[in-house]
Amino acid sequence: MKKVLFSCLLMLPLLLKAGGYQVNTQGQKVMSMGGSVSGLALDASIAFFNPAGLSYLDSNYFNVGVALRMPKTAFLGPYGGTESMSSQLYTPFYLYGNYIYNAKLSLGISVNTPFVQGTKWEENWSGRYVSQETKLNTIYVQPTASYKLSNRISLGAGPVFATSSAKWNKALNVSNQAGSDGESELEGSGNGFGFNVGLFAQFAKTSIGLAYRSEVEINLNNGEASFSNIPASLINDGTFPSNAFFETSYILPSNITVAVGHVFNEKFKGNFDLNYTGWSVCDSLVFSFKNETQLNSSVVKNYRNTFAIRVGGQYQYSERLQIRGGIAFDQSPVKDGYLSPELPDADKLILSTGCSYKLKKGWSLEASFMFEDLKERKEERNLVNNMNGTYKSYNYVLGLGIQYQF
Repeated sequence: MKKVLFSCLLMLPLLLKAGGYQVNTQGQKVMSMGGSVSGLALDASIAFFNPAGLSYLDSNYFNVGVALRMPKTAFLGPYGGTESMSSQLYTPFYLYGNYIYNAKLSLGISVNTPFVQGTKWEENWSGRYVSQETKLNTIYVQPTASYKLSNRISLGAGPVFATSSAKWNKALNVSNQAGSDGESELEGSGNGFGFNVGLFAQFAKTSIGLAYRSEVEINLNNGEASFSNIPASLINDGTFPSNAFFETSYILPSNITVAVGHVFNEKFKGNFDLNYTGWSVCDSLVFSFKNETQLNSSVVKNYRNTFAIRVGGQYQYSERLQIRGGIAFDQSPVKDGYLSPELPDADKLILSTGCSYKLKKGWSLEASFMFEDLKERKEERNLVNNMNGTYKSYNYVLGLGIQYQF
């Protein structure tokens, strides 16, 4: 029976095992423009996307907002029968501020949640022994400085402090006297550090941005595993502990962005972003149980690095109203054979729109809507959990924010 427990934990799904948990909801303008803002200095959120752009802001800004992210996924098993993921709502948020210290030096602060996602399936669905519920919450805090080397070129950088929490629930293939499946829950939190650097160049009506955000390793050193609905006999013989402590770590990937912004006329400006994300650092996941070494396990993820192409524009409709739109294509890092229901991932087509409306005394209201269409994906020879079938997913994201300009 200990071998059964070991096998169950070996297949334990970590949220990070599926790709696409990096979300582009770090501001209403970026959501409205398909994630494409690194070559334009539009507000204080540039501290996150390209810290060098702070030097080209014409005012001090304060931006705060939230996104309402609603994923939808359906699963069709190899023998028929469609099952749907339970409705979920996730709320990544952001806060930015900048201060123009002098003609050359600008300072900023960025607080946001670039890695927030999760899934929840029905309690008795066919894949409950692989995953029932997973959650990830990550907060990045980044103080930033930007310095103009000349009227055309600036550099920017800032350290990143990240705090992250994760939770994993699944059913176990054992039954108590009432006939209910056993359940396992793993939960933990940890911290990590990284950095963000950028270059911003302005040439007449065209601007060029280059930014690098480093990977961040999160170490969960005091994770707790608990088990419920376990037969007393399996607890008494040591097969299942009532609880156990574990350690693990996961890497939030690096990102390189090359961007070009252009002011076409006094009313319209656009931006093109090319992103390269270093997912290949996420090759495996190791769980270590200090006092229950028979539970030690590892999971192969075998991610690949990916590209994303993003295009967006902003139109000054009137003195008070700005309208935006964008489109993007984002590759999935998950290879065939490694797809899992914790976060079923696929290449994405992203469409977005949004607006800002100026109120009195420097205040503005902002809103955005983003639709992500994930390509239908069929898994025929899964190498990790032997769970084959077809996944189809959509993400609906509504954003609301406030801006203060002074």
